[in-house]
Amino acid sequence: MMNTQEKALELLRIGTGNPEAEFRADQWEAINLILNRKRLLLVEATGWGKSYVYFIATRILRDAGKGLVILISPLLSLMRNQLEAAHRMGICAATINSSNTEEWEEVYKQLASNRLDILLVSPERLSNEQFLKFLRQNILAELSFLIVDEAHCISDWGHDFRPDYQRIKRIINFLPADIK
Repeated sequence: MMNTQEKALELLRIGTGNPEAEFRADQWEAINLILNRKRLLLVEATGWGKSYVYFIATRILRDAGKGLVILISPLLSLMRNQLEAAHRMGICAATINSSNTEEWEEVYKQLASNRLDILLVSPERLSNEQFLKFLRQNILAELSFLIVDEAHCISDWGHDFRPDYQRIKRIINFLPADIK
């Protein structure tokens, strides 16, 4: 039987498509912090592999019967790449953003029936009152963890870059106590 770190390394190798891949400095430690329900501020350079940290932790937590993960991301092209990586790792992932409105109904059904492992959502959609109500009623109490990706964009480009990033704080009161 594989231990958690071995499983994580196997998932990294599957996700990267490289059977020789090894964790970069601090990747395993970041995954382990998430798995042990510790708060984590992960600031790393582009290309370091933050998405692999999120997805490996997601897969291990979901395999252990834990709840959905929400990843907030402002970049549609990044979401597409992240969806592909998640799917390679056997993670059931979907997105709700301005480019896939025709898929929203199906995504809602998957969320309501606990068929998704991770939801990638734009900050604008997360600030929608109906969507927030759905999350409060169906998702947030059992959430495994919340990821705010690309948050540096606010400090790099100013608070008006994506005003909806500032509205993320509205869901904090509805999160489980161990991830606030």
